[in-house]
Amino acid sequence: MIKKVRRRFMWIATLSLFLVMIISFASLIGISVFESSREADQVLSIIVKNNGRLDVVQAKQKLGDQYNREGMFKYRYFTANINTKTQKMKVIDDGHIVGNSISSVNNRTKQLTLRLKSGQMKGTIRSKGMRFRYLAKKISANKYYVCFIDLSPLMQSTILLAKYALIFTFGGILFFIVIMALLADRAVQPIKEAYEKQRRFITNAGHELKTPLAVISANAEMEEILGNDDEWNESTKEQVVRMTGLINQLITLTRMSEPEEIVLSKINFSETAKQSAESFKSVLAKDHKKYTVNIDPDLYVNAEQHSLLELVNILIDNAQKYCDPEGEVTVNLTKSRLNQNAVLTVSNSYKNGADVDTNRFFERFYREDESHHYDHEKKSGFGIGLSMAQDLVATFGGKINANWSDGVMNFTVTFKRVH
Repeated sequence: MIKKVRRRFMWIATLSLFLVMIISFASLIGISVFESSREADQVLSIIVKNNGRLDVVQAKQKLGDQYNREGMFKYRYFTANINTKTQKMKVIDDGHIVGNSISSVNNRTKQLTLRLKSGQMKGTIRSKGMRFRYLAKKISANKYYVCFIDLSPLMQSTILLAKYALIFTFGGILFFIVIMALLADRAVQPIKEAYEKQRRFITNAGHELKTPLAVISANAEMEEILGNDDEWNESTKEQVVRMTGLINQLITLTRMSEPEEIVLSKINFSETAKQSAESFKSVLAKDHKKYTVNIDPDLYVNAEQHSLLELVNILIDNAQKYCDPEGEVTVNLTKSRLNQNAVLTVSNSYKNGADVDTNRFFERFYREDESHHYDHEKKSGFGIGLSMAQDLVATFGGKINANWSDGVMNFTVTFKRVH
């Protein structure tokens, strides 16, 4: 569990840093793109206003003191007339741009004509990997004066910013992961210490409680031998058995919380499930319940023999406990459709399951009876078994879920097959 907490802490911290860096750099790049487009629009407005001439004085007023006479050479633009009727463009001034850029815009004359007709007097067009910002003014009924400016020079700083943003983002994340790997143990140390204390307490308390329970059990048996076997003595023996079972489950659950304590190997899931299913035949027959077992042979999975057997026992025991009177319990172990997984399904009749929250079945100490009242006739449990089953399935790298449908409660466990 501590390893899971450590990994989750690292992932959450790394993801948080990644999101912060992405949002920050994306905002900077967005602002840079906006400022470049705004600068292009300001330059276009000056050129169109002065019929193709970039006036230095007006440029300085709009762009600020950063603009100077040499600054005009970074703007690559040209002016043209567009006839929306003939859909043709006639270049007026091409002294501030190279020829292939003009041909790129010329290929979009039809698109520009449609925009101008619809009243889009400014905007951005793309052609052959190039981006141009344009501004137009109407001269006559079908004739427009349009100025185009190449955005590439204005976007150089934005492209450079994006390039370094990617480098800093992924470089920073890698560096952060290294730092987190070194410091994560120290960060989760208090949790680890508290968890270890809890584990030791449950294990030690469990072993200590077994001694007085053994004495109580021996005294009850002695009373029975002496002829004092009444209902109170029977009740005492029942509670001793119940308490012993609870202690054993708590200790087992604590040990299972650390997956590295269980060594996985190739196990015949079919034989294990068959062994478990056979052991419940007499119990179900005694309760007058129908019992159906269907197990495909030779399905192997990565697991631990004893723990896998315990897992199947928990599911079948749960099914027989909560099965309707004279109902049916079914155990199926089959291959998945693609033959990649082994799927164990344990089902039982349960007509009152429509309003049951199956998502809570795997919570520790959860029972449908929220009062946690123990009813011997109904064979109520402690709310630990299914939690243990979930931990075991997770340890073996599988999945478990519960669902109710048409009066039947189904528990499904899926493991990847080992061929």
